[in-house]
Amino acid sequence: MAGASSSKSKKKSGKSATQKSKSKSKRNAFGLNSPSWNLPFPIGNLTAAEILAYLPHWLKSVDVVDRFIANGGRSQTIAVTINEFRSLPRDGGFNSNSAQIMMSFSMRRAGFKGWKVGTHHTFPRPDPSMTEDDLNVEDFRLPRVTHPKGGSSKTPKELLKVNEEAKPIDFKDLALHVKKHPTGDDALDLARCVAYALTHQDETWLFPTDFELLVNKLGGPATITFQHLDRQIFNRRENVRLPSASNSTTRKKGEVSSTMPRASGRTAHSTVPASPSPLKRMMSAEDMEQIGGSRKSGRLADRPSRDFREYGSDVPDDVESLQSGFSTPAKKRKYDRVPSTPASPSNDSDFRQEESDTDEEMSEAEDVSDEAPSHSLPRAHGRAAAHKARQAIRSLSTETERNIEALTKQKMPMPQTIQMLPPPIPRPTVAVSQEMMALARGYSKSQPIFVKPPVLSANRLRVDSSSVFLYAAEGCTSISELWNSALSSTRFNGPRRSPPFRELHRLTNPPRNDVSDWAENIRWAKEQHALFGSDTWTEYDYHLALITEHRRLGFWVSEEAIMG
Repeated sequence: MAGASSSKSKKKSGKSATQKSKSKSKRNAFGLNSPSWNLPFPIGNLTAAEILAYLPHWLKSVDVVDRFIANGGRSQTIAVTINEFRSLPRDGGFNSNSAQIMMSFSMRRAGFKGWKVGTHHTFPRPDPSMTEDDLNVEDFRLPRVTHPKGGSSKTPKELLKVNEEAKPIDFKDLALHVKKHPTGDDALDLARCVAYALTHQDETWLFPTDFELLVNKLGGPATITFQHLDRQIFNRRENVRLPSASNSTTRKKGEVSSTMPRASGRTAHSTVPASPSPLKRMMSAEDMEQIGGSRKSGRLADRPSRDFREYGSDVPDDVESLQSGFSTPAKKRKYDRVPSTPASPSNDSDFRQEESDTDEEMSEAEDVSDEAPSHSLPRAHGRAAAHKARQAIRSLSTETERNIEALTKQKMPMPQTIQMLPPPIPRPTVAVSQEMMALARGYSKSQPIFVKPPVLSANRLRVDSSSVFLYAAEGCTSISELWNSALSSTRFNGPRRSPPFRELHRLTNPPRNDVSDWAENIRWAKEQHALFGSDTWTEYDYHLALITEHRRLGFWVSEEAIMG
């Protein structure tokens, strides 16, 4: 008896340990024993792909969040990158809403009240000196410094175990839960170090203390190129869709339904449902008893009746029961209102409410549409109200569409470059020396330098013959006025701040006395188009920043600036 009781206790303890590990794995968004968010940053350069692949919990650092969002990152692209490199414990992977909540929770606890990804540019940057081409993380701060967790006890936050600096870990442990290692333009030094540690199991290298030593052993830091920058890494994943969590739910329902027996009629052990449908209320008791037998109709007496529904189940007997396995379940998010404890493990995820302090309330799950439209899969069945609203919008816009179609019939060639009458050239008020004029004339004969233009999608939103009516100013009475207005370089007092971003070489010539960066960038793009055929430089702020940097490094100036 004693042996039997001991074996039972061992089985119970084994089951409880397994259940605890499973619960911890579910609570940790990136997998059990993933590197802690309080693991110190190394001395060196890390790409966004390396951070999200090996140390995704650093997404709770305000400096990492600021670097990603300021350099073009979005919740969608960050979640796509994590799903690409890591094996995640939850069905459906790591979604964009979880990324938004995780970053918002950290930023708000660090003092940025009401922070969202879409409003990041309205807040002062944690480190204003950070530039886009700087991938060094040496000075990045940990969550234990900017927003340490609080406990229910009177112990100071600095003395809580959860706020202690994590100890260095083996480089080989960084590969835990990693299904794909960053390569090519996604990788710099950390991916090389992890690969070396995995192929040299007998050697011990600790992260982050030995990071600089191991990098030097492997030949020194890798050269940072334009493709290694965060903006380029996120841009390469801009059109990638996240895995749908509803697929796994639908599959599970299909597996359960496939194991259920098909009911061909009522058996002796089956019972009538407690809540009959209107069809059943119309049937008499004798009819109900003969469901499994032959029909009363003489014409159909020889045909057996089929009933695909079990009376013992709770499935309704209407048409929806046949499609229940294929419907998309409503998505719900639960937040356990449990305060954090001082002894909670350091690998728990911050975006679950169970981690929050009792005196700090986290907002409900936010829609990622606050930052930008996400590329998610369309729902299979829309709501009836939404369907009616779309029909109303279509009916209201019928007259507008007819007017646009009527104007479109007036086919005119789309001008490549629209010339506007320049204002009179003002006379110079200061006499220019002959030496300066000689230098200016010599500089004007220099050969322009070709700069590789950015690669844009052919299906991007553009100002063309079918959309010029939408982007021109009101009051235009002719096609030429429409084009002049839509492609005007002075209409917005600078570039457009929202799509469609117009190609610079198509814009009207800026005034000759305008020598601002905006006007000079337009002239530079027109020169690149005329000499090299570059037609993808747009008024997008990142393109303008690249052009301005190139002009200033190469001392490029236009003839208008020289003569003005």
